Parts: sequence; C-alpha cells; structure tokens
Amino acid sequence: MHEWAMDIKQRYPEQKIAIVCELKKGPLIYALAKYDHLTLFTVNPCAVAKYRQAFTPSGAKDDPSDAFVQVEILTLHMNKLSVIEPEPAAMRTLSQLVEYRRSLVQDSVDLSNKITATLKNYYPQALEWFKEKDTYIFCDFIQKWPSLTAVKKARKQTLLDFFESHNSHYCTVNNARLESLCPIKCSLKCLSPNLKCY
Repeated sequence: MHEWAMDIKQRYPEQKIAIVCELKKGPLIYALAKYDHLTLFTVNPCAVAKYRQAFTPSGAKDDPSDAFVQVEILTLHMNKLSVIEPEPAAMRTLSQLVEYRRSLVQDSVDLSNKITATLKNYYPQALEWFKEKDTYIFCDFIQKWPSLTAVKKARKQTLLDFFESHNSHYCTVNNARLESLCPIKCSLKCLSPNLKCY
C-alpha cells in the first residue's frame, strides 16, 4: 500500500489524487488517509447499485465493473460527493479497538451457541445447571466432567468444593444442582445394585 501511494506521488508530484470508495472507515481508509496527496471520496453503495442497474443491461455485479461505475460517478458528480476527513490518530485507534471488541464479542456468542447446541444433544443437564455459558465455572465444569456419566461419579463434596473454588457461594443454586443430580444417581442405584451412590 505504501509503495503504491508513493509511486502515485512520484508520477503526479504536484497533483491531488482523488480516490472513491464505498467505505467511510476501516483499515483501508485509515491507511490511505495518512497521505496528504490523496483525497478520499465516499459514494453510497445504493447509488452505485442504481447506477449499475441503469447503465448495465445485464445487471451483472463484479468488482472491476463497480470500480468503473464509482470512477464515473466521481468524474461526473465530484461536487456532490463527501470528502472523507482523516480522523486523529487517537480516534482511529479507538475505532479499531471498538471494532476488535465487537468482533471478539460476536465470536464469543457464536462459540457459546455452538457449545450449547452440541450439549443439547448429549448433556442437556449441564445447560440447566448453569445459566451463563460464557463463564469460567461453566467451561471448567465441562472440562472436568465432560459427560453425565463422568459427573455421576463425582462425590457431593467434590462438587461443592468445585463450586466454592469458582466463587459460586449461593447455597440455593448449588443445592439445586446437587438435587437435580441426586435422582439420576438414585435411579442408577436402583437399576444397578452394585453401583455406589455418593
């Protein structure tokens, strides 16, 4: 990007170069905005689409065709387009951090949904015991007892110690978890007399 921008400056040393795009912000805009010899214009994507429909019979859409459409709009209607003013460095950094955070939050939601969908198929009890799925206690619980069979073998005190170590100090919540597990253990004991029930 830098080599291209400097090459343009050398080829047209005394001129301002107009660049048009559908974006108003983002990594590309931030990268181009730092060059004084480049003037960035933004064009509404809807305007590009309507222009394409009006002058392209087939209505076909591809990047090269859209680039020509944008250049034509810039050439004919530059006075009606908005110039993208470069943001201060601090604002650009803040915008990028906000975008990264938004992306991470969405990744977390997507992963949580996938885990929930998977557990519904073979371990729905774990979903009932923990309201929030994006917590350390839930993830550690699933890692320690990845199936109903595994958690059935756990002693009551082991489970209580686990909850306490994860700052889950609500007795009503912890007791409800244990009580929901108890009928499962008891039914197993009835079916298998030799199976120990803790």
